[in-house]
Amino acid sequence: MSKYIASTGLCFFLLGLSQYHLLATGFYGPQTVLDDGAKQVLLTPEFFWELECKRLAQEFKPAEVRNTAERAATENAELAEAVKSGYLKSKEDIAGTDFEDYRKGAAHSISGNIDEARAAWEALLNRPAAERKHRSVWAEYMLGKFCLSENKFDQAVKHFQNTRQLAKDGFVDSWGLAADSYGWEARAELDAGHAEKAARLYLTQLALGDVSAVVSLKALIPDRDGMSDQLEKDAPTPLALKAYGAKTTEEAMKKAAHDPLLRRLVTLHVLAVGVDSEYTDGESKLKPTRQKRWLAAVESTNVKATPDAEHLGWVAYSAGQYADAGRWLKLSEGKSSAACWLKGKLALRDGKLKESADLLSEAVHNLPKQEELENSLLVGEEMFPREALNGDLGTVHLARAEFVKALEAFLAADLWEDAAYVAERCLTSKELLDYIRANPPKPKDKPKTSDDLSPPYIDPHDYPAKLRNLAARRLVREDDYKNAREFFDEEMQKTLGNYTDALAEGTNEKTPKKERARALFHAANIARNHGMELMGTEVGPDGGSENGAFGFGDLAVVRLTGKAHLIEDWDADENTKLPRPSFALPVSAEEKKRLAATKINPELRYHYRHVAAGLAWKAAALLPDEAEETADVLNTAGNWIKAKHEKQADRFYQALEKRCSKTTIGKEAVKKHWFVDTTGPWSSEE
Repeated sequence: MSKYIASTGLCFFLLGLSQYHLLATGFYGPQTVLDDGAKQVLLTPEFFWELECKRLAQEFKPAEVRNTAERAATENAELAEAVKSGYLKSKEDIAGTDFEDYRKGAAHSISGNIDEARAAWEALLNRPAAERKHRSVWAEYMLGKFCLSENKFDQAVKHFQNTRQLAKDGFVDSWGLAADSYGWEARAELDAGHAEKAARLYLTQLALGDVSAVVSLKALIPDRDGMSDQLEKDAPTPLALKAYGAKTTEEAMKKAAHDPLLRRLVTLHVLAVGVDSEYTDGESKLKPTRQKRWLAAVESTNVKATPDAEHLGWVAYSAGQYADAGRWLKLSEGKSSAACWLKGKLALRDGKLKESADLLSEAVHNLPKQEELENSLLVGEEMFPREALNGDLGTVHLARAEFVKALEAFLAADLWEDAAYVAERCLTSKELLDYIRANPPKPKDKPKTSDDLSPPYIDPHDYPAKLRNLAARRLVREDDYKNAREFFDEEMQKTLGNYTDALAEGTNEKTPKKERARALFHAANIARNHGMELMGTEVGPDGGSENGAFGFGDLAVVRLTGKAHLIEDWDADENTKLPRPSFALPVSAEEKKRLAATKINPELRYHYRHVAAGLAWKAAALLPDEAEETADVLNTAGNWIKAKHEKQADRFYQALEKRCSKTTIGKEAVKKHWFVDTTGPWSSEE
């Protein structure tokens, strides 16, 4: 993650050298698209090989059913059924039946006597149909695997096809071998050099729910080495060359480009692996060599109509060939989610924000529902299509000053930090409260018991509940304590009550000064010790979404001022020159106006510590010089802010030295020339 918010080219390198989404780097932290000038809105989204293969497999409708049950139990049930029907006298008495023939063949196979095994299974298949009802499918299937292992590919294909035909004719297939045969037949066709047939069979296997086909399909991708500018002539992919009957990767690519289905598969793989990058001369440079090679192969076919036109458009887009992306789009039907999304990106590059927003909204509407990835090795930071697309839409809505729509899109994308930024800094209080009241939180599974001492738990995806909590803290910052109380839970309502009671007593001029000072100091301690929960910002500058663990700088400052914001806990020289931020889309005048109106006071990390210190300063002003209570208040408050803000803390030290040099704490502080770790009469009570 970049050390700066909204930095320039340096950030692209630090974020993983990828043109794809900027968060799949193994970095643990908040996921956001508004960081780094929201440049992600112009980039190619991440495509997932498994997901795209599953979409393609939906076009295949096999009649077979895959068996996922335990096979031993399935076989036992089949034997029991054979006994019940009178086919067998008992489960053990299989003499003279196809059960016995199959077991003889299996025993020979285990012993390595392949010829004897084959003879036993062929004898089984030569029985009259009525005498081989239970094991014909099994025998054909195993003969197919024998032929495959012996490189007799044509014979293997016939056996696997016979396996399915027998199951279709009513022969028992309790293990689902007919469904399994698709994958084995695909391997036979692949080894025989029939890539187009293998592709259809693997996709049929995937349509049956066997996700291992996702990996098998990669064997049909000729160009899988994208790490160099040269085609892999020295180290080709053996399986792919065999599948295409080709001597070079370039030859295999051209063959793939000519077949409609293979062309779609290779296109999807090119999108899924993304764009390579190299880091030279202090900056990251994209190397879309694989993309350009594939586009050249497709162009060489002179194809005029193709069902994957929008995906070829995405390949061109990822290579920076935007005119070509538009040309491919014209060859598509233009109604799919991928097509609308690409149109929206291109409109955005042309500065057509409204058109882009409409197209991205249509793309969201057209997204397939309930897509899953069962088999992928993911690190937890990927942005799936629905998330990335809604992230783009939210970014465009924000640029158009459509703040409620931006909030909704970011929430739909599970981009909580971006949604929180809009809720905290871009919506008016009324807009936020109206939205919250129209979207109540989910009902709780069970009430919190009285003996549960854990802090209140909020489901990380219960955004209505999280927005209520965010709003409560914002209202406290705006001194709207009455409305804030409505959105806090019971525990925080008590904390807020203690805080407001202390403030009321501390500002009551009819109360003696010392009592007022004591009340203000009590309010200061509440602000210091419960400030994150009571008034902390969800995003910058406090980072409440991560309990203050990360200091990413303040996005609002960057977008308001156009200046980079240094992370406070990054050890850098004060004279470090920060790169000037650049934005993918301009920050609207309305957004800047609202950012100014919702400015955090002070706009510093852990701002509530400074609020607490300010209350302590007021308390000290009500107390006499050389009083132990005065020294205690000034020393305590200085300790609260000294770690990150020595200049602000120095004011408290100067007052301590000037007003309380004769007190116990004052003497120690003067001797040390700074604050001391000593409690006084009031801090010890707190």
